[in-house]
Amino acid sequence: MATEEEIIEDIARVAKELGVSTLSRSRYLQFARYSSNQIYDGGRTWSGLCGIAALSTAANNNPVSDEEYFKRLTEAVEKLGRFPKASERKLYGLNVSKARYRNYSEFIREAVRKGIVPDLTGEYTVEEEPPKQSGAAHIPVHVESKDQPRIIPPIPRSSKRTKWERTDIDGFPYAPQDESGVVALFAILCSQGVLRWQIIDLNSSKGIDCVCYDEEAGKEIHVELKYLLTRSGWNHPLNEVHYVVCWENRWPDFPKPVIELKKFVAET
Repeated sequence: MATEEEIIEDIARVAKELGVSTLSRSRYLQFARYSSNQIYDGGRTWSGLCGIAALSTAANNNPVSDEEYFKRLTEAVEKLGRFPKASERKLYGLNVSKARYRNYSEFIREAVRKGIVPDLTGEYTVEEEPPKQSGAAHIPVHVESKDQPRIIPPIPRSSKRTKWERTDIDGFPYAPQDESGVVALFAILCSQGVLRWQIIDLNSSKGIDCVCYDEEAGKEIHVELKYLLTRSGWNHPLNEVHYVVCWENRWPDFPKPVIELKKFVAET
């Protein structure tokens, strides 16, 4: 298991190689020696690690310029041989500002128009008209929308819920309020590849919430899901659990690795 000192040294190394004083977690992971799971072992936070390394995080920095975004896109295309998928935007530092581009597709289209990258798919040069609908009822499925960010729906007027926090996660725009919400958000992060785990089983007979496959470690892991991680609310043998994923951690010295989604989402 990597120590905090080793992770901080690696963060400083990546920042030095890139020649930057501000580093986002997604940008670091493109060149990192350690995984996102290792970064957050023991309740560590990205902002805390960067602070020790005398770096600021992207959240505290000036907006990224178009030139920098185009440079990142070029590097990603050279590495992948294709355009990064919408689910890979954060991995390659391509969360472009919606104030400048309505969506990810528009950003790529602009890069193609300027000759910064070639049109690898042929879909960014000519706008195709949507197929005409028959007399059947319209089903709102948008074939090309997988590269476009989702709209943020308004808060329901009839809701009795009083606390609404934004997550900026496509498909789950507001923070969970209970464990079922944590399960849903966890599944989305796994499906998007933000967490390099694949969910194999939920509510397994082993008494834990989730069995996953850790792609980076190449092994099965057992994950307990909690809305709040507290000492009084824990009721599992520690030897049956590899990780805890929670919305908020109120047990800072918990003896197993914890991914606190409230901080994880904010720093992603």
